[in-house]
Amino acid sequence: MPVSYSARARTFADVLRKANNMTDVRELALRNILKEIAVEQKYEDPGIQTSAIPTTGSNFTSQLFYATIKSAEKQDINVFAKVAVVAEKLREEVKTFTIFDIERHFYTKLMKTYKEIEDKHNIPEEHRLVIPKYYGGSNDYLKEVVVLQDLSKDGFITYDRLKSIDWEYASTAVEELAKLHALSIAYQKEYPEDYEAAKGVLKRPMMGDDHPITIMLKQTLSKTAQMVRKENRAKLEKFFSETFCFEQFKKFYEPIKRPVIIHSDFRQSNLMHKIDEDGKVQVVIVDYQSLHPGPAANDLLYFIFTGSDGAFRAKYFDRLIDHYYEHMAAALRRLDLDPEEAFPRDIFDQELKQMLPFGLLIAGFLLPMITADTADVSKDGEAFENESFETMAELMGKSNDLSTRRLNEVVDDYVKWGIL
Repeated sequence: MPVSYSARARTFADVLRKANNMTDVRELALRNILKEIAVEQKYEDPGIQTSAIPTTGSNFTSQLFYATIKSAEKQDINVFAKVAVVAEKLREEVKTFTIFDIERHFYTKLMKTYKEIEDKHNIPEEHRLVIPKYYGGSNDYLKEVVVLQDLSKDGFITYDRLKSIDWEYASTAVEELAKLHALSIAYQKEYPEDYEAAKGVLKRPMMGDDHPITIMLKQTLSKTAQMVRKENRAKLEKFFSETFCFEQFKKFYEPIKRPVIIHSDFRQSNLMHKIDEDGKVQVVIVDYQSLHPGPAANDLLYFIFTGSDGAFRAKYFDRLIDHYYEHMAAALRRLDLDPEEAFPRDIFDQELKQMLPFGLLIAGFLLPMITADTADVSKDGEAFENESFETMAELMGKSNDLSTRRLNEVVDDYVKWGIL
């Protein structure tokens, strides 16, 4: 029976009311944390302003806010905050949902240890890993909050998700990545007991073939394969079916010979950048929810194949790989480690070769979502709020001209490299 206009209107109104109510609940949770931060910062009779940030098509797990803490005769504290949106039902289906624990561990423990390591080795300021200031947060179940320095007030922005990365941006980004990875190697060497304990917190949950997220991702790959030109479609479908199974896929996230603590979601939406007056690019890594020990090549390939087009890779792929390793080796030397012992180039090259199929999988999963039309991007957060993996699969597998072109360019590269 057709749904009447009035029924559709009531349904829409109910959804809108629910969304507004959830925003109010999260905003209240955030304001309570901001009041605690104001007390810690000795801001008397603070004025607190908050505003929700519209989705950008890249956020699944949190509602984002800008906020300001004001007090007479004190400088405003401008912050960026994340409040969890992942519903209880989805957490139960996922079984092991640790991203908020991981991020809290990074900002309250690991970040401080990394700074101690940099201090110990007298790392010059220009070679230190830049991390946004952490003001505080909450671990309340279903209302987890993280409050950080608002980098946008210092002129930092995210890269345009619809544009391919360029050399200046990409080279600077992997320089920061090299610092992050090198610090994790020093951490293993200098704090072995802490590192072993941290591995328990930073452990990446792996999903079996019957897991709801695995099923959703298989559906996504089935849809994205249809975006590829006919002459390559059968080869891509065969690759997806052989590569995306539990035993094979988990190998792309597990340490190989030289483990580092990887970011595991290293793409433009999790990097902030600005261009100085002299044209120099600055990049700051954000969103540390997915940290875990793994292969360095995971972050590199993730970054390249979610952010570049075929023209960029044709000109800069090998150069960017070399650039990363050169800066990784330099970062290790500054930490008084011998690169030939800590992370030899031949070991890195072996791991990169072994990991190369991962880039094609990630492109298949994420390119449709990253390049989604503006009209569709509001669905990303709805998936976790409304407990719907179907919404996520729909968004992640929806094609447009840009995602189709990008994916075909990736497939062409893998055909050229003999992987397809």
